[in-house]
Amino acid sequence: MKPSHFNAGHMGGLFSFFQPREYNSSERNTESPQPSPRPPARGAWHAGIFESYPIGDHLQAVRTKEGGTQVLPSFAVEFAYSCTEFRPLEAHVATYADRHGWDTLQVAALEDALPRLIQIGVLISTSQICDQVLQGADHSAFVPPTIEAIGFPTGGKRLPLLERALRSFVANAQAHGRTARYLVADSSTQEVDARSFRERLRELKRELGVEILYAGEPEKRRFVAALVRRSACSLQSAEFALLDPLNTGFTCGANRNALLLQEAGRPLCSVDDDVVCRLALPPGRIGNPELTCFSNRDPYSRWQFPDRESTWRDADWTERDFLGAHEALLGAPAARFFSGGADALDFSLAGEEFLRRTQQTGTQVRATFTGHVGDPGIPTSVYYLFFDRENRERLTQSEAHYRAAFGSRSVLTAFQNMAIGDASVSPGMAMGLDHRTLLPPFFPVLHAEDYIWGATLWQSCPDAWLGHVPLAIQHDTGPGKPILIPSDLTSERQVVLFEWAHLQRRLILGYHPPAGADASACTAGLGRYLSEMANVPAREFHELLAVEVLSHESEKLSWLEKQLDEATDAPEFWRDDVRAYLQHVREALTHEDFDIPLDLKARGTPPENRLFMQRMVSEFGSLLQEWPAMVEAARELRDAGEPLMEDVDL
Repeated sequence: MKPSHFNAGHMGGLFSFFQPREYNSSERNTESPQPSPRPPARGAWHAGIFESYPIGDHLQAVRTKEGGTQVLPSFAVEFAYSCTEFRPLEAHVATYADRHGWDTLQVAALEDALPRLIQIGVLISTSQICDQVLQGADHSAFVPPTIEAIGFPTGGKRLPLLERALRSFVANAQAHGRTARYLVADSSTQEVDARSFRERLRELKRELGVEILYAGEPEKRRFVAALVRRSACSLQSAEFALLDPLNTGFTCGANRNALLLQEAGRPLCSVDDDVVCRLALPPGRIGNPELTCFSNRDPYSRWQFPDRESTWRDADWTERDFLGAHEALLGAPAARFFSGGADALDFSLAGEEFLRRTQQTGTQVRATFTGHVGDPGIPTSVYYLFFDRENRERLTQSEAHYRAAFGSRSVLTAFQNMAIGDASVSPGMAMGLDHRTLLPPFFPVLHAEDYIWGATLWQSCPDAWLGHVPLAIQHDTGPGKPILIPSDLTSERQVVLFEWAHLQRRLILGYHPPAGADASACTAGLGRYLSEMANVPAREFHELLAVEVLSHESEKLSWLEKQLDEATDAPEFWRDDVRAYLQHVREALTHEDFDIPLDLKARGTPPENRLFMQRMVSEFGSLLQEWPAMVEAARELRDAGEPLMEDVDL
C-alpha cells in the first residue's frame, strides 16, 4: 500500500499551531473576491491546493499557489479540509454539520461562505478540473505509438518459463497481424545457464520466424565499457545499472534497465518471464464512466480464489491484442480523456497527487500496466488485511474462503475500466513504457523494483501519468512458491512487515521536484537529493531509516485501527486477525532489528544491513544523476551499430 501523506497541520498538540496546513487546489484567482451568487448544487467538489495559517480570533490566512493571501473564518477552512472525496457540495455540508452537531444557523453561515471558497480555489469541482486540463491543450494530432519490442528480464534456471512466455507473446502478436522484436535480458551468473539461453533462443528464432535479441553478462559488460569510453557515466553507475556489483543475487531491475537502454527513444513493453499472454476481463467490467482517476491509494479491484484451479476456471478469458491494448493508452495526452467532460470520468478515487498533477500542462501517459490473474507477486498475504470496501467484502464472504485465500497465491487484480493516476500502484508483470522521451531507471536490485519505479517515474517526469488497461494477464509462477500468512507471525517470528521497496519509495516521495523543470533535470535532482541523504555518518542515516519505518508503520496501524472502529459490519474472524496483527507489530517495533526490511533480514547483521541500505541509496542517487547522459549515449551507440543487445545468431 502506498503510504498516506501526513503533514504537521493535521497532528494534535501545540506543535501543530506553528506549522502550515497544506492541501489541494486548482489554479486560482488571487484578486480580492467580490460577492458572487451561491454556487449551483451540481457536480462533485473537493478541497483545492492551498496552505492555511492560524492568525487568531478564529481566523486563518489562506495562501494559494500563485501567492495570493486571503483571510477566512476558521470554520470554513476546516470544512474545506474535510472535503477529501469528490461529492456534491450539499453532501459535504450535510456530513460536516452532522459530524459536528451544527444547527441551522451554523449551516447557513457555512453555505454563505461557499462562494468565496470556490472563487479563490479552496474548493474545486470536477468540471473545473476538466477545464483546467483542457486549457491550451490540443489532442487532435495525437497518434498512438506503435510498439515493436517486447522485453523479458530473466536469468538462471528460468529458461522453461521464458520459453513459455515468449511463445505466448509471439502467438498473440502473430494472431493480430503484428511483427515485433523480442528482447531477452539475462542475469545468469553461471556460464552453463547463459549458454542454454542463447542456444534455445537461437532455435526458437528459427522455429517461430521472429527477431530475438539477447544480452547476458558479456554483452552488458561490453556496453558498460562503451558508455564509459564515451564519458557518458562513471564505471560505478554503469555497473550498478546493468550488473550486480553489490552481490544481491536478484537483478530484475538491472535487466529492465538493459531493455530501456536498448530501446532508448522508442516505446516498448516489458513483461515478466513467468507470465503467459493470456488475458482476462475483470468481473463486472463497466464501460461508463470511461476513465477512472485515482491517487493516494491502492485503487485495484481484487478477487481472491481458494486455489489455482478455480482461478483458471472462473476467469473471463478473452482474445485481445496485447500490444494494441497498451497502445490505446500509452503516450495519450490527458486532454484526450478530459475532453468528454466530467460525466465521462470517475473522480471518486482521486486525491491530492491527482489534483496537483492536473495543474501541469501537457501531461500524458508515460507507462501502462495490466492487472494480473494467478500469483499476486507478493511475499506475504498479510497485506490482504488492508483490503477495504468491496475488496474486503469479497475476501471475507465466508471464513472458509477467507482462510483458503491467504495461502492460495491465487488472485485476480484489475481495473474495471481504463484508469490514470499517480504512483500508488505500478505492477511490472506486463507494462508499456513510452521511452520516446526520457524515462528514469529501475532500481537495479532486490524485489519489487517496479513499485520503486512508479515513484521514481512520478518524481522524475512532471508530465507523467501512469495508465492502467482493464485487462488481467496470466501470472503463473508454478507450484511450490511459499507465501507468509498471518498465522506465521508468532512470538518466535517477530517481524515488522515491510520490504526494502516500501522504504526506498518513501525516500523518493520525499523529494520535491523544482517547478518548471523537465524530466532530465528532475531525474538528476532526485539523484542529488538521494545522494545527499546517504552522504551522512552511518549513525545519522540509521536514525533516518528508523524514523521512516516508524512513520510508515504508524500510518498503517492507525489506518487499521480506524477500520476496526468504522467497519462495524466486518466479520469477527477478520477483526480478530487485525487485532492480532496490530499486537504483533507493536511488539516487533521494540526489537533491535525493527528497521530491517523483510527481504534483507537474512542478508547479514542489522548493522551490516543498515550500511548496505545506505550504500544502495547512494548508488541509486548517483545512477539517477548520470542516467540522462547514459540514455542519450545508448541511443547514439545503437544508431552507430553498437547496441547493447545482439541477435542470437551472432
